[in-house]
Amino acid sequence: MTLNQDFLDRLKIVECHDSTYRPEKSPLVFSKAKGSLIWDVDGKEYIDLCAGFGALALGHASEALLEVTKGFSADRPMVEHAMGDVYPSEEKILFLETLKSLLPSKYEIGALALGGGQAVEIALKTAMLYTKKSGFIVFDDAYHGLDLGVLPLTAREDFSGPFKNWLIDGHVERLPYGAGNDQLLSAIKKLSHCGLAAIVAEPIQGRAGVRPPPKGWLSMLADVAHAAGGLLILDEVFTGFGRLGKISTAEDVDADISAFGKAIGGGFPMSACFAKKNIMAAWPESSGEAIHTGTFFGHPFSAAVGRRTLIQIKNQNLMVRSLDLGDKVKGWLCAAIGHHPLVKDIRGQGLMIGVEFAKPGLAAKLMDDLREKGVVALPSGNTGATLSITPALNIPEDLLKQGIERLAQCL
Repeated sequence: MTLNQDFLDRLKIVECHDSTYRPEKSPLVFSKAKGSLIWDVDGKEYIDLCAGFGALALGHASEALLEVTKGFSADRPMVEHAMGDVYPSEEKILFLETLKSLLPSKYEIGALALGGGQAVEIALKTAMLYTKKSGFIVFDDAYHGLDLGVLPLTAREDFSGPFKNWLIDGHVERLPYGAGNDQLLSAIKKLSHCGLAAIVAEPIQGRAGVRPPPKGWLSMLADVAHAAGGLLILDEVFTGFGRLGKISTAEDVDADISAFGKAIGGGFPMSACFAKKNIMAAWPESSGEAIHTGTFFGHPFSAAVGRRTLIQIKNQNLMVRSLDLGDKVKGWLCAAIGHHPLVKDIRGQGLMIGVEFAKPGLAAKLMDDLREKGVVALPSGNTGATLSITPALNIPEDLLKQGIERLAQCL
C-alpha cells in the first residue's frame, strides 16, 4: 500500500463521506508544493494545472506568502486575529484599500468574507437592501456556491435537491446562459410578485465547462436589469484578478456589484463584495453589532498575504501575461489534439481554458490518467466532458507545455 492510500484510508475514518474525492487508482495526497509543482506523500512530482481551483494566482509557496511569514519577529509579533466588525486590524484596512485601488473607480465600498459563495451572498443581500425587492434571474449551469443562502442560484439539482424543503420557491428565475431580451423580460414578469432585485451572471461559466457568453451579452443584461429597476451582479470569484486578462469584467460592463474570491487571498480564505457607493450605502451604519459578519472576516494573516498577492499581480503585469500565454496554450492544444475525433472544442480566455470532448465523462477519465502521468487537472461541465486548465498566472511556459504534451499522450 502506498502512503497516499494509507492517508486516504485514515481520512475516510474521520471525515464526512461527501467531503473528499477518493479515486480508485493513483490516489493523491499533497505533501509539499512550490510554484506550479506539487509532491505527494510518496514523493511523486506533479504539474499543477489547477492552481487550487484558480485560487493560487502566484502558485504555491508564493513570494507574497514568504514575505508575510518572514516579516514577523519577536519585535513585531503577528496579530493572529482581530475583531473585524468591532476592532479591525491594520492589515484588513490595507487590504481593502489595495483592493479598491485596483478595481474600476465606480466600485468604492466593499465588504469582506471568507469564501466566494459568501461574497455572492453579500451581493444578494446588498441588492435586496437597495432595491427593496427579492427576485433574482440566474442562468443554466451557473455555480454561485453551496451555502443555503446562495444555493437557490446554483443550477445543479444534485446540489440543491436534498435541501429543497428548506429553500424558498418563486424568487429565482433560471434562463439559458446567453438568453435573449424577450426571455429576460418574460422572467421579470414572472417575478412581479417580489420584484427584480438583480440579474446574477458569471463573466465566463467556470464549473459549467468554461463557457463564454455571446459578445455584448453582459452589457445587455445590465441594460435590462436597470430598465426594470434592478441591478446586475457579476460573480467574478473565479474570473477576477487576472484570470481573464483583466482585473474585473466590470471594467467593460455597467455592473453594479461584483463578488470576488479565489485569487485575492493568495491561497488563503478571503473574498469580497464591492459595489457602487450609493448601492452599498443601503446597509445600516454599524453600532457595534453588524447584521452580516463572521468571526474570521478580514482575517489579518489572510489579508496580509492577499494584499501582497494583489500587488504582485499588478506589478508583474500578470493580466497581460494571462492573455498572451492563454493564446499560446490554445495554439498548443489545437496543434497537439485539435485533430482528434473526440475533441469537440477548445475555448476560453486568458488562463481559463476548457477542452470539451464529444464523449461524456471523458474529461473525468482523463483526470485519472493525467494523475498517473504526474499532472493535476480537473473535469468540468455537468457531464464531465470538459477538461479545465486554470494554472497559476505565473506558471513557467515550459512547465505548462509539458502538461499539454502529457494530455496529448493520454488522449
